Amino acid sequence: MIIKEMSERVGLSADTLRYYERIGVIPAVPRTEYGVRTYSEVHLEWIESILKLKASGMTLEMIIEYVRLANIGDTTIEARKNLLEEERERISEKIFALKQRQSMIDLKIKDYYEDLLPKTTAMIKKMNAAFNE
Repeated sequence: MIIKEMSERVGLSADTLRYYERIGVIPAVPRTEYGVRTYSEVHLEWIESILKLKASGMTLEMIIEYVRLANIGDTTIEARKNLLEEERERISEKIFALKQRQSMIDLKIKDYYEDLLPKTTAMIKKMNAAFNE
């Protein structure tokens, strides 16, 4: 299939497909004598796998490293798994930080009328008084 067909199948622009090929996220795509890229089903499977890694939150740099390791072969199986585990840890840290932020906002909501609203109102009155002097 040509780049337009692949683009439609995977939901990526032709520019993105060319970029992914250039940076090594997807393997080189053979071309016709006129320079037209001809994608195979293997390319489709590869791109779909890459999109799943991307959807998991992995950065392009991590995906490039994963692909590089995969191309080396079976000696990198543990290193590839480690990349995934590192991503899981990074996500866990983000979730923890978000839960802390959620707890803080929950407290602000709970005490809104007794705490935040009176403080905000008082600060606005003080600022207005200071600017109107």
